[in-house]
This record gives sequence, C-alpha cells and structure tokens, in this order.
Amino acid sequence: MQDRHFSDEELVAFLDGEFDFTPHDAIKDALKSDEQLAQRLDALRLDMAALQDSFELLEAPVVPPLISVAAKRRPNARAPLAIAASVALAVGVGIGTWFAAPKQPGWVDYVAAYQALYTNATLDHINQSPADLTSELERVSAAIGADLTVEQLSAVDGTTYKRAQVLSFQGKPLIQLAFATPTGVPIALCIIRSGESSDVAALDTMRLEGMSSATWARNGYKYLLIGGTEDGLIARLGEHFQSMEI
Repeated sequence: MQDRHFSDEELVAFLDGEFDFTPHDAIKDALKSDEQLAQRLDALRLDMAALQDSFELLEAPVVPPLISVAAKRRPNARAPLAIAASVALAVGVGIGTWFAAPKQPGWVDYVAAYQALYTNATLDHINQSPADLTSELERVSAAIGADLTVEQLSAVDGTTYKRAQVLSFQGKPLIQLAFATPTGVPIALCIIRSGESSDVAALDTMRLEGMSSATWARNGYKYLLIGGTEDGLIARLGEHFQSMEI
C-alpha cells in the first residue's frame, strides 16, 4: 500500500491526537500493513521533539548576572568604599542587562531551526504524481493567496520539486515549498504575507543555522530560500524565483 496520500500535516495531527483534522481511522488501518508509513510516523515524532527543543533554545530568557562577593581581604579603612563601589557597579550592570530586552526570534529564525532538522533522507521517499502535486499546491498556495503552479516549480533548473505544506507563525499562514538537489540536499522556499503591499527588499544572502540562505520581499510577501551550503546555488535560485515573481 502506498502511503503518499497521507500528508505530513495529517500525520502530525494524528500524532497530536487532533482527530478532527486527520483521517484517523484510515491511518490506523494503513499502519497494520504499511511498514513505511510506520517509519514516517516515527521520524515525524522525532522531528517534532527536536523541533520543540530548537524553539525552546531560541526562546531561552536572558538571566541577569548574580552579584558575587569579592575575594576576602584584610580589613582596612578603604575596604567599605571599595566594596560599595563594586556593589554599585555590579548592580548597575545587572539592571542594564535586566532591562535590555533580548531580540525576539522572527519567522526566519524559526524556519531556519526547522530546516536544520532536514537531512538528505527527509524528502527521499516523496514521489507524488502530477495530479497529487497540483492538488496539494492549490490548497497550500490558497492559504496565503498566492498563484503558484507545479509547472513553475518543476522547471527550476538544478532541483526537483517535492512537496508543499502549510506552517504557521504567530497565527499567520506560512507555506513551505520543498525541493531536492540532484544529490538529495533539501532546499525550502518559504513564503509569508507581510501585510504591506509596498514592502520591497532586495535579495540578501547570509548563513542561517550554518545553511546558505537568501531573503527578499515584494508585492506584500516575504521570502526565505534556505538549504545546503552552496552559497552560489542559493543566490542563483533566489534570483530565479525573484524573476518568476511568485
């Protein structure tokens, strides 16, 4: 039995016990005879745990330093003044650190943490039919009001289009379009609505979580392309996606 008609979103909902959003009975029946589906569920369970750990690290609070007592000294007339000065300095630094709000991670940081969990095997088993790809992409692109076609994504030179899925950041839909290079390296193009139709930003390349990445914005959308360590490839693909105006 082929398991490809069960999307990752359905399997994650199954693992979370959200039975209203997944074909629960169909998945349970398939698990009785489909070893590959069971392996996918195990992999997703591990991915979810690792992803939670990554997000907790991103959200770790900054704790102000504790004030410690200096090394013991023999009593002298200047000791009280020296101690008072040390305490004042330490308190001042502590207050400064306490009120300096740490930078909150944005959607790009979360996507990078998620993509860092991918390996060459993550997309290897996905081999959807053109009809399945089209149906999936129509549903996913509708989540952000975009107009995407399988023909566009399948024609990107040097990659194989694999799948699309809907994620979320702060209640806003965020879509991920997944590709694989000829050597199996996973690359993701993620898109989120910016809310500002005039929001325009030129393509900017950088390293995120050790991966080659590019960001840009146009026509009310923000984009992140990320994956692998070939900076030149990501820059070229980023320029290609920009020219497609997707």
